[in-house]
Amino acid sequence: MSATASSTSTTVVTPAPLIWPERDNHTITAVDLAPAISTNVEAVLPQLRQLSALGDALRSLQALDGSFTNEAHARVIAGLSADLMDELADSDAVSSTEQAELIRRRAAALRELKHDTEIAQDEAALIEGQELSIIAAPVCTFRNKTRTPLQSVIITAAHEQGNELIAALDGSSDAVLGEANGHIGTSDITADSPFAMQITDLITMGGESNAFPKHFCYFLPEDEGAGFGEKSNKTILFRNVYGQRYEYISKALGDELLVGHKPAEGVDVRNVLITWMRGHDIAHSVTTPRAGKVGPKDVGHEPWYSLQEAIADAFGTAMSFTPTWLGLAGCSADDMAAVYLAEALHYLRRGPWNWSDAGAACVELSFLAGNGYIDVAEDGTITWETARVIEGIHALSATLEREVVSAPSKENVQAILDQYGWREDSPIAPTVRKIRDELAGIPTSIAYL
Repeated sequence: MSATASSTSTTVVTPAPLIWPERDNHTITAVDLAPAISTNVEAVLPQLRQLSALGDALRSLQALDGSFTNEAHARVIAGLSADLMDELADSDAVSSTEQAELIRRRAAALRELKHDTEIAQDEAALIEGQELSIIAAPVCTFRNKTRTPLQSVIITAAHEQGNELIAALDGSSDAVLGEANGHIGTSDITADSPFAMQITDLITMGGESNAFPKHFCYFLPEDEGAGFGEKSNKTILFRNVYGQRYEYISKALGDELLVGHKPAEGVDVRNVLITWMRGHDIAHSVTTPRAGKVGPKDVGHEPWYSLQEAIADAFGTAMSFTPTWLGLAGCSADDMAAVYLAEALHYLRRGPWNWSDAGAACVELSFLAGNGYIDVAEDGTITWETARVIEGIHALSATLEREVVSAPSKENVQAILDQYGWREDSPIAPTVRKIRDELAGIPTSIAYL
């Protein structure tokens, strides 16, 4: 991360916005993360909170291109942050020599305002759960906001039960994908070995990662601006954030808009969400021997990636509906369908014209509505039944495999976008309008206490 504006420069650099898109309606609510942490980590909470606050301060001095409005001030803040990190690396809260060394290396890079992508590669290769993990470095959040990583602080603790769930999901994923393929009719669909996924509790966050809207997971080393891993790749997922996001946003939207089953009391929705997300993660690599040669250059970058997210959603959801994964998630098919639809509404509300994830939700819900698998009323409410949703997910998966994954031409891909992508007369348009007008008071993001 190089600074391009010095303390003596007369050039005025505009700080990067904290909320994106800037011109949109946003509602934010504050939640208590309540992370599960050890007594060793609890002892250093004041230092961790101070480090995240310094991350906020350093990020506030950055423009979208990563330059600083005042380099001299930035170096002071970076030095204070690095001192704290060196102190934390020597504490009992850091349980491995590998993590301690990474924190020290990050401190040295931060002190020089240097973006060291080799550290990001080594962080991605550290796949064992850590009692305390600290990332204080430039991180990228939303591609349409900026493709330049901006200073962030992400501090987490491994969640043992969550990681046991991932191990069980991964151990059964080949058989589960095969079972889903049987329902979809895609017998030769395969998926590469998935990247590692670590389940954590977020302790505190600062800088760009603490801007809005927030993520519930990061993909390393890619999100540190280091490309795909030369040694390894991993996803870090914040279990507590994912649960709070669902409770305050997805569930609230579902309660207003979904006419159908509600998740049963006693179901740990966080396990349902993690199961679904692991399916999505795995399904990002689905392919067939017929895989087409169409790409983003043919239909546009954001539309293309909307379809890639829809493919991952469709096949991942199909995997989540199998008896094996429902058992691991601790829920029924009714519960999984209800959570899936509520999450789709959450993504939809961000605007399918802005985000690939929101565009994917539009494709999925428009397909389900346009083909009679769900019913969208004029007031935007959605009536659904589990069996029909499952049938629709299988049909959607088959359609996306045939027309996108194995696309014979760009015209096939464009036809899917034209039919199910966002347009004013989309089958899901009444729901989008209701969400963004009448239900604008439901949060679009959450802040952390």
